[in-house]
Amino acid sequence: MENYEYYKNKLEKQLNRDIKDIIKSFYIDNQQGPSVSAKELGIPRQAFMYFVQQFQLKDLRYGDSKKKILI
Repeated sequence: MENYEYYKNKLEKQLNRDIKDIIKSFYIDNQQGPSVSAKELGIPRQAFMYFVQQFQLKDLRYGDSKKKILI
């Protein structure tokens, strides 16, 4: 958990935005995958995925497509 807090603080300080907004911007708004996003942010992919899971962004990104498939 300490490492994630380090990356959170690093990104928030570097980009002057909340971590949720940063991750959401890359993962949802720009539709980038975790590897590309993590590389651009300068953090490990595992840390990026931790934040995606913490903020439940997979549901937000893929939720509509799952509903369409079921219908």
